[in-house]
Amino acid sequence: MDFGSEFRKQFRTTLIISGSLIGSLFLYAVLVELIRTQMRPFQGVFVSALSRQSLRYLFYGAAAAAVILVRFVGRAMLKAPPGESPPQLVARLGRAAIMTTALGEIPAVLGFALFLLTGLSRDFYVLAFVSLFLEFMYFPRLRVWQDIVREKFPQLGL
Repeated sequence: MDFGSEFRKQFRTTLIISGSLIGSLFLYAVLVELIRTQMRPFQGVFVSALSRQSLRYLFYGAAAAAVILVRFVGRAMLKAPPGESPPQLVARLGRAAIMTTALGEIPAVLGFALFLLTGLSRDFYVLAFVSLFLEFMYFPRLRVWQDIVREKFPQLGL
């Protein structure tokens, strides 16, 4: 099997996994709306205003930390070890893309948990939007992968 077909196969697999992870964000939104309509008025587990506010600070802070984590993990995973072969590079690109996509979901998961605890759907949607933004920013792009491979292995002619 030639490198070009292996490259396309790895990229396609990464797209499918990343797309599935992004699709789960919409599943969370459906669950939020189902819970809101079926359990109206849904007030969550904690009802005191003080507890809600403290939880909001905690969860929003954790979501901000996740945004920073996505950036650092993505950069760290893209650093090439010496003597890396082209298939190893492509596998590393796939792992980095899947990892950043998975980490990009953390704000939405935190928003979903915050909704379950407090009953405030607005917080879920704010944090889900942060996740969608991260997913858009770090979604695997063929041109970027090709440029990275060309830079390291210009003789491959991708």
